[in-house]
Amino acid sequence: MRAKGLSERVSLHPGSFLDDPLPSGADLISLVRVAHDHPDAVVRQILQKAYDALPVGGTILLAEPMAQSQPEGGSGDASVDAYFHFYLLAMGDGRLRTPQELMDMMQAAGFTHVERVPNAMPIHAQILLGRKSKCLPLNNRNCVN
Repeated sequence: MRAKGLSERVSLHPGSFLDDPLPSGADLISLVRVAHDHPDAVVRQILQKAYDALPVGGTILLAEPMAQSQPEGGSGDASVDAYFHFYLLAMGDGRLRTPQELMDMMQAAGFTHVERVPNAMPIHAQILLGRKSKCLPLNNRNCVN
């Protein structure tokens, strides 16, 4: 980082996202291929820690392989789900979740304005964004977005 002139712009915070609080001060927290490797309780804990670490107006970006949503009366690409199910079986923990399951978990942690972001390679990862609202949860009519 020093050779690239980035040492003044980067700070390192070693620790465990399970045992330690996340560092605060960032406007964006990204979780890339984290949730699918862990059980629901751990994912909820990580999302809550991210919410707690972000300032009001901060954003979480979640990029994950996600279970294919099954359209009503149709079928998604089962081969993608099968690949990741075998991967997670070999890893010994975690599971694929649908985008809606993850969005519900993000909202339960307190994030608002949760949305899917279209991307060119949704088979490898889909992207979700959520914001830490600038208003009190009981007063959503007066939010500043």
